[in-house]
Amino acid sequence: MTRIITKCKLQKMIILCIGCLFLSLSIMKLNTSARTGSPYYIKVNKQQNCVTVYGKDKTGKYTKPVKAMTCSTGVDTPLGTYHTLAKYRWKLLMGDVWGQYSTRIVDGILFHSVWYYKMDETTLSATQYNKLGTAASHGCVRLAVADSKWIYDNCPVGTSVEIYNSKDPGPLGKPETVKIPVGSGWDPTDPSTNNPYKDKAPTFKGVMNKSITWGKKTNLLSGVKAASTTGEDITSKIKVSGKIDIYKTGKYKVKYTVTDAIGRTTSKTVTYTVNQCKEKPRFLGVTDQVIGTDTVVDKKYALKGVTAYLSTKKLLSSDINVKITKKSEDTYTIDYSIKAENKLTGKAQAVIHVDNTPPVIEGIYFKEITQKQLETGAAEIKKLALKGIKVEDNYSKLSTDKVKVTVKNKDDYSYFVTYELMDNVGNVTSETVQFTYFKGIRIDGVANHFNLPDGTVISEDFVKQGITAVNSDNEECTDTMSVAINSTDNKVFKVTYSVKDKDGSEVTIVSYYSVNGEAGQPEENTDTVNENSDKVTDNTDNGDITEDVNQNTVSPDEDTTTEESEIE
Repeated sequence: MTRIITKCKLQKMIILCIGCLFLSLSIMKLNTSARTGSPYYIKVNKQQNCVTVYGKDKTGKYTKPVKAMTCSTGVDTPLGTYHTLAKYRWKLLMGDVWGQYSTRIVDGILFHSVWYYKMDETTLSATQYNKLGTAASHGCVRLAVADSKWIYDNCPVGTSVEIYNSKDPGPLGKPETVKIPVGSGWDPTDPSTNNPYKDKAPTFKGVMNKSITWGKKTNLLSGVKAASTTGEDITSKIKVSGKIDIYKTGKYKVKYTVTDAIGRTTSKTVTYTVNQCKEKPRFLGVTDQVIGTDTVVDKKYALKGVTAYLSTKKLLSSDINVKITKKSEDTYTIDYSIKAENKLTGKAQAVIHVDNTPPVIEGIYFKEITQKQLETGAAEIKKLALKGIKVEDNYSKLSTDKVKVTVKNKDDYSYFVTYELMDNVGNVTSETVQFTYFKGIRIDGVANHFNLPDGTVISEDFVKQGITAVNSDNEECTDTMSVAINSTDNKVFKVTYSVKDKDGSEVTIVSYYSVNGEAGQPEENTDTVNENSDKVTDNTDNGDITEDVNQNTVSPDEDTTTEESEIE
């Protein structure tokens, strides 16, 4: 009996299992049918907090992106593929808060709106709403009301939901979020007829009819601002259509348009009026100039680098009138004029100076060099030659860097040094002096000085400026140097410098100074005698200035006068 009962029970159990199997298969078919029949496939990018909804292509595959939403996921949002299980108009959530338009994804994970303190659409948490786009939930997928309602309305139970991580938000990108003031209590996307945002739209400030000055560049966004439906600054989203010709008087229509993050758009069209320019034309590039004697002053020269403007508009060069007047042999005036479209005339004038005067190099003089300097060669002599020189020009601004120095070896004891300087218009100064080595005592810095200003006092202190005496031991002995000044007319002065060495040998150098426009020196040689040398050096000749005087070497107790010249 026991065995029979056991068989009956076993049969019943087998029948029950077979029934359950058929039921399971039917349920599986039902679910598969629901998933296959869903019009959409939802992908949630947890890393980017972005939802993309895909529709079917012609082959029935979910490849067509149709909508993107910004969301907030959380650490506990599970990865994987699920199928929605149920929907709730209002749903009590963890923490005794509520969500609108909720759709269950799996277990306790739902799509829902940002939570409310009560089952009341006026009690939204603004703080949590402003976190949309960032990870902020306990695992659910938070959305704006408009987005959670879209899923609630359009995605049936059984819709596939894939949750994944990727740096790429998706083919439609990640939509912007709108911010709301703390304490507002309403989601601006909520379609409720009671929503205070339902009739609001972005607003402009500073968009108004304006008058602008002819030719004045105008920034159409200057002073213009825009605010979103919720009052957020969206000035950067303003788009402007319409053009203004600032060089043509008239009225121009300009349209301003702005769209905020919830898709609401505001447009406004205003009128800009361009008024006639009241300025006179002006010239650029008209300046006084200095030219060389080979420059031709004609209209082509006059217009080179010259432009005319009316406000910011460049006028045609062919409309510029040019009048050239020769005032003197070395001076021209160029008068420019132009009449603009506003009937006003602009004028300008330039003075052109013809420069035929070469520049002046000061500080060039005969130099006595040491044996060491003699042996260092031309490169060192060139450096020595540039010390203490100055340059001047009547028009050009020149510096000593522009002086070209050429050094040529004349013989075993001297160099020819040539200075050359060109001004900005091609006038050239060239002067050659001699640097000579004297064995023993020497005097440096002696030079001729002509055309000194009227009133210059030729005193011992004056003529000793820049003069240095050095003995045979290469020691400075300027304080032992004597100076004699002689003049017959107080215009040309003969200055004699003398100094003795320790052994009694003496060197004497003569130079000349002229005042009040007197140029040149008397017709006599300016010679230098070194009593330990058999050479006489003449400061006034740039040619072969050394002659052999073996038979006429000067000693301290000899008469230094000859019939042909005076040797000091």
